Amino acid sequence: MAPAKIDDDPVTAEYDVFLTPAMEEQIFLLQYPNRPRTRPYNNTFGATPRNMRIKPNAGYLEVDVKLNTDHNFNKYMGLKWGDASQTSKELHNATGTYGLAAGLAAAKSRALMSNRAKPLADRGDRELAFEQELVNFQSAESEGRVFSTQTLGGQIVRHDGQEEAGKANYFAGTFDGGTLHLTKITGTVQMRPQFHHLDAEEERNRIAATRAQAEAAEAGPAPAGHALRQRVITEEEKKSAEHRLKQILKAAEQEQWIQMQYIDEETDRAYTAFEDKLFVKNTADAPNLKSTMDNMEYLDAISAPRHGSPTRRRRRPPRRKRTVDLAAGDDEDHDEFHDDDDDEVHEVERGEPAPDADTHMSEG
Repeated sequence: MAPAKIDDDPVTAEYDVFLTPAMEEQIFLLQYPNRPRTRPYNNTFGATPRNMRIKPNAGYLEVDVKLNTDHNFNKYMGLKWGDASQTSKELHNATGTYGLAAGLAAAKSRALMSNRAKPLADRGDRELAFEQELVNFQSAESEGRVFSTQTLGGQIVRHDGQEEAGKANYFAGTFDGGTLHLTKITGTVQMRPQFHHLDAEEERNRIAATRAQAEAAEAGPAPAGHALRQRVITEEEKKSAEHRLKQILKAAEQEQWIQMQYIDEETDRAYTAFEDKLFVKNTADAPNLKSTMDNMEYLDAISAPRHGSPTRRRRRPPRRKRTVDLAAGDDEDHDEFHDDDDDEVHEVERGEPAPDADTHMSEG
């Protein structure tokens, strides 16, 4: 007896698949490339996000996560970056956002030498203040003078836009016994560390240098006025990639953050939303979906392009059958080709080149 054939890829389970109806809410998949999967940001691991904010039109999302200042924390740098962030917010940048999420905007001009301008301590006084606050670090942290949060953020890649048309869709899958329920993902965000505190420190140093130059030039003659000249942007320039990029950055700068509420995944509210939104309630009345593709079309749709690939699937060459019709008295012989894939018959006059294929000759 021949040995039984062992399937190297057996079917272990089968599920009925359901698509949940469209929702008013938006579902975003947040990915954390710099965080191990075994240590998610939640209450269990002591890394609960404090604040969440979104710019839906510009497409940016940020999360603030509380850091543990008792272990592996540089208290001096925490005081230094906390002072820089607080100074930036008080001077002109109320949100403390820099980079692409702020449209790469420069510092907004203000009367640096006005009475309302916050005085900036010089380097010596600043270092002395840090030494005093290190002694009472807990008090400084409770008063918000310590940079004790990590900001994670990224740009939203939406899956419902025109640019994503025809591409693979992302779904969130939930199991309920022998059924699988799929909910379409609105967009994906890769949450990476944002270094707004470093930009704030650099900006503070720049503002301090600008004020020092203004104080030195205050006793000198008044600067001469400069004429402003407006420039009209042509239609050709409006179509350029540089102009479109400027418009995108301008929109990101002008759009305000929308504050969001973070709810931990282990709370009752999160479980309630999970049960209400990610399952089809009445599976018996759910409509049946039928595919318009056969098996080969489906494989071609989900596979990489086969053109030019050394391992691409090749169609079997057609069979050639040569026949001579003697009964009709016709001396001309024809080459008749049968294509097994599409069941078409092709006749070629004698003397014409034939495809390179195995032949079978029969005389009739």
